[in-house]
Amino acid sequence: MVEDEIPDSDDEASDKEPEVPLTPEERIEELEAALLEMEKEMLYKQADVQNALSQVAKVRSEGSRYGGMGLARRIVVSVENLERAFDHIDDEDDTPIPSALRMVHKELLASLKTEGVEPIVALGLPFDPAKMEAITTVPSTDEYGAGTVVSVLESGWVLRDRVLKVARVVVASE
Repeated sequence: MVEDEIPDSDDEASDKEPEVPLTPEERIEELEAALLEMEKEMLYKQADVQNALSQVAKVRSEGSRYGGMGLARRIVVSVENLERAFDHIDDEDDTPIPSALRMVHKELLASLKTEGVEPIVALGLPFDPAKMEAITTVPSTDEYGAGTVVSVLESGWVLRDRVLKVARVVVASE
């Protein structure tokens, strides 16, 4: 094969129309268009960064508000166990152990409240399926109309606006 027969990239370029040099005005227009495209891309990137920062702030805020949910659930179980123990202790018993248990119970409740954990108030209120689980129903009475919580079998708890544990209740039916 002869070298003249091998197509050269310069030869291929010669098949196309030769590039006409741009006038200064055309070059300015081309550069302005490229600049506009880069500015547009930069604005998109800035918006992406702003969105990422907003998301990080939201996650951080939720972490500080709800980060202790697991610990709160475990402490709530301890509080409920103490309350079950009180069922077997005479209210008038002022001996050291029952008094100490009452003091610990009171301190735990105060600490939970400080962190935004509170029991769900259900007795006498309308049944709320977001915060309560109906275990059974009983016929309504003059005191409790249909759809009203008649009895709380197990207390429920919330951390600010999130349910930690649903209240297990008995609801009046029609």
